[in-house]
Amino acid sequence: MIELAILNFKCKKCRKTFDFNVGKITFGNKLSFENRIFCIKCGLVEIDDLELTELGQTQVTELYFESIK
Repeated sequence: MIELAILNFKCKKCRKTFDFNVGKITFGNKLSFENRIFCIKCGLVEIDDLELTELGQTQVTELYFESIK
Protein backbone atom coordinates (compact mmCIF):
# COMPACT_ATOMS: atom_id res chain seq x y z
CA MET A 1 0.00 0.00 0.00
CA ILE A 2 1.27 3.46 -0.94
CA GLU A 3 0.58 6.17 1.66
CA LEU A 4 0.28 9.25 -0.58
CA ALA A 5 0.02 9.52 -4.34
CA ILE A 6 -0.72 12.26 -6.82
CA LEU A 7 -1.84 10.83 -10.15
CA ASN A 8 -2.70 12.33 -13.52
CA PHE A 9 -6.27 11.65 -14.73
CA LYS A 10 -8.48 12.51 -17.67
CA CYS A 11 -12.19 13.05 -17.08
CA LYS A 12 -14.31 11.17 -19.61
CA LYS A 13 -17.15 13.67 -19.20
CA CYS A 14 -15.33 16.93 -20.00
CA ARG A 15 -11.99 15.55 -21.34
CA LYS A 16 -9.93 17.73 -18.94
CA THR A 17 -6.68 16.35 -17.57
CA PHE A 18 -5.63 17.07 -14.00
CA ASP A 19 -3.47 15.89 -11.12
CA PHE A 20 -5.20 14.66 -7.98
CA ASN A 21 -4.02 13.45 -4.58
CA VAL A 22 -5.70 10.04 -4.32
CA GLY A 23 -4.22 9.34 -0.86
CA LYS A 24 -3.45 5.73 -0.12
CA ILE A 25 -3.44 3.29 -3.05
CA THR A 26 -4.16 -0.38 -2.56
CA PHE A 27 -3.00 -2.65 -5.36
CA GLY A 28 -5.02 -5.72 -6.25
CA ASN A 29 -7.16 -6.87 -9.16
CA LYS A 30 -8.41 -3.29 -9.25
CA LEU A 31 -6.73 -0.14 -7.91
CA SER A 32 -8.35 1.27 -4.81
CA PHE A 33 -7.92 4.90 -3.75
CA GLU A 34 -8.45 6.37 -0.29
CA ASN A 35 -9.82 9.71 -1.53
CA ARG A 36 -12.80 10.38 -3.76
CA ILE A 37 -11.67 12.12 -6.92
CA PHE A 38 -12.76 15.59 -8.00
CA CYS A 39 -12.46 16.77 -11.61
CA ILE A 40 -11.38 20.41 -11.90
CA LYS A 41 -14.45 21.12 -14.04
CA CYS A 42 -17.11 18.52 -13.14
CA GLY A 43 -16.51 18.19 -9.40
CA LEU A 44 -16.92 14.80 -7.72
CA VAL A 45 -16.68 11.99 -10.28
CA GLU A 46 -16.98 8.23 -10.12
CA ILE A 47 -13.96 6.10 -10.97
CA ASP A 48 -15.75 4.87 -14.13
CA ASP A 49 -15.81 8.48 -15.39
CA LEU A 50 -12.01 8.71 -15.26
CA GLU A 51 -9.06 7.27 -17.06
CA LEU A 52 -5.41 7.39 -16.16
CA THR A 53 -3.41 9.37 -18.68
CA GLU A 54 -0.19 7.93 -20.06
CA LEU A 55 1.61 9.90 -17.36
CA GLY A 56 -0.81 8.54 -14.73
CA GLN A 57 -0.16 4.98 -15.87
CA THR A 58 3.58 5.57 -15.56
CA GLN A 59 3.07 7.03 -12.07
CA VAL A 60 1.06 3.99 -10.96
CA THR A 61 3.69 1.61 -12.37
CA GLU A 62 6.48 3.41 -10.50
CA LEU A 63 4.46 3.38 -7.26
CA TYR A 64 3.70 -0.32 -7.67
CA PHE A 65 7.38 -1.22 -8.07
CA GLU A 66 8.23 0.94 -5.03
CA SER A 67 5.63 -0.95 -3.00
CA ILE A 68 7.08 -4.40 -3.74
CA LYS A 69 10.68 -3.54 -2.84
